[in-house]
Amino acid sequence: MPQNTGDVSAHDPWVVRTFNDRPELWVSLKDRISAPVGSFGFLANVQFVDDPKYYGLSDIDLVHALPADYPGGFVFAATGETSPEDEDTITLHYFFPNSTDVADYERPPSAVPADDLQSVRHLPHVVQELENNLSIANIDMEDVNNSIPDDGIYRGVDQ
Repeated sequence: MPQNTGDVSAHDPWVVRTFNDRPELWVSLKDRISAPVGSFGFLANVQFVDDPKYYGLSDIDLVHALPADYPGGFVFAATGETSPEDEDTITLHYFFPNSTDVADYERPPSAVPADDLQSVRHLPHVVQELENNLSIANIDMEDVNNSIPDDGIYRGVDQ
């Protein structure tokens, strides 16, 4: 199931392959996501998942297919899509509750209402920024959404 490189935790979010062709693209995406970012060499703390049961799933269907004990409130989908500039993209699906009801924080991914799902396409190297900062609530989806340019591809908070 989850495949990882380096020192990962069972609490790390997943990068799920949802396309079933172009194995070389999957390898390239994993390499770019795993590469150190910035002058401090920050790493994305993620697990890579390549399981045919996720092929072809998107948005809420992917979230609903995650295991009941999935770690956290977001998942990255490697969809095989590109931007208008022919850049490879990844999609962040954020489903952490925006609620004061304790029960919402105990729900499994299969119980996430479609209205609670927020998704954004971004470049592979941005997985590190999103994972590191969303995991510790250093940024939230409002920050992400406010930094999306006209082409709809998130390139980082400061981009």
